[in-house]
Amino acid sequence: MPVQLDAAAERARARVGTVLKQKWHLDSLLGVGGMAAVYASTHRNKKRAAIKVLHPELSQDAAIRQRFLRETYVANSVGQQGAVAVDYDDVSDDGLAFLVMELLDGETIEHRWQRKGRVLSPHEALSVVDQLLDTLAAAHARGIIHRDLKPENMFLTRGGAVKVLDFGIARVRELSTPLTTLAGSAIGTPAFMAPEQARGRWEDVDGRSDLWSVGATLYTLLSGKFVHSGHTAQDMLALAVTRPARSLGERRPDLPPSLIRFVDKALSYDKNARFPDAAAMQHALRVTYAEMQGLEVNDTSHLFIPDLQSIPATRAITLRNVKAVQPAPVSGQPTTLAGFARLASFASRSKRQIWLALAAGAAVLLGGLLWFRAPAPVSIPATSMASALPSGSASAPPGDSRLGSRAADPHPSSGAAGAGAARPA
Repeated sequence: MPVQLDAAAERARARVGTVLKQKWHLDSLLGVGGMAAVYASTHRNKKRAAIKVLHPELSQDAAIRQRFLRETYVANSVGQQGAVAVDYDDVSDDGLAFLVMELLDGETIEHRWQRKGRVLSPHEALSVVDQLLDTLAAAHARGIIHRDLKPENMFLTRGGAVKVLDFGIARVRELSTPLTTLAGSAIGTPAFMAPEQARGRWEDVDGRSDLWSVGATLYTLLSGKFVHSGHTAQDMLALAVTRPARSLGERRPDLPPSLIRFVDKALSYDKNARFPDAAAMQHALRVTYAEMQGLEVNDTSHLFIPDLQSIPATRAITLRNVKAVQPAPVSGQPTTLAGFARLASFASRSKRQIWLALAAGAAVLLGGLLWFRAPAPVSIPATSMASALPSGSASAPPGDSRLGSRAADPHPSSGAAGAGAARPA
């Protein structure tokens, strides 16, 4: 049951200013997609949230409505802060299923890419993907495959955290596809779709299919081009099925060879030639970053990618000796870049305290020796150490935009970039 986006957008705009279930005031329309519209809203208790409302054509189908309400809680099952959780679900008085989600402040990675001239620096792109792989590692460990990863579904908050949007939506799309065309159909975005997914072979789609999409995202962020060049979505779908990805080096021969090899491996046509899982890909990413920086890598469990000053409100870390940072805990909870920053800060404070204690001890010892050798006491000046962690921050304007084969969604002229917080599916 196809949804006409123009008509859906017109209906969605008409709902602005109304109140859902006598609780949620719909303040502004943040975006409209093929399955739902997303609003910035305010509860009667003044709490702010993003509300995703399933289109009427889809809400009328009880199976789709129930799947929408159930599957969008997949993000809650990920158990990692990089997944946008669903707080509440309900059905409006006129029968539309809706979800209440976190309202994020920042911009999608696609919008950032567009705003920066459709090319990100290697440092920035790798820093974003490092956080993304944290979330995917947690999701894949729970058997959750995203199946529609792309810059549009990655949101960068003003605090520098990367959030992954729309977990579970791909399976809802399957149910909304007519049964006569579902068999062998491809669900996702052709520009970022792994070959096995483009063929519609869902039994072959697994975590490595998501990793291909991560590689395609890096390819686009770094080169300004899609992996496969086609005039239409059908062209790109056909190329995804029949042709291996072109090497990133053909687009950007100026990039470090280690980075080109990393992206090319992620985009291997044979999924067995890709990284075996998200943790292995993250490990290789950090090794690649170390090689790019000319660092010796003795123990990559200590290695992390410094946050960027160009990412909003993050702290810049510059540590050539990363051995002061303890390995990530093995409790099953991935450690994000922010976590590494906290560890680094702790290590720095600990070293400062040790040196101060040693200096004080030396002062006492030297003072005692001099007291025995001279009639007058000797004064030792206090020792201090400066912090090794400079801080820096920058802010990015809010925004949201579309990328890939789907029709562009309308965008409001104002409002928080929570559009990406619960991006319309």
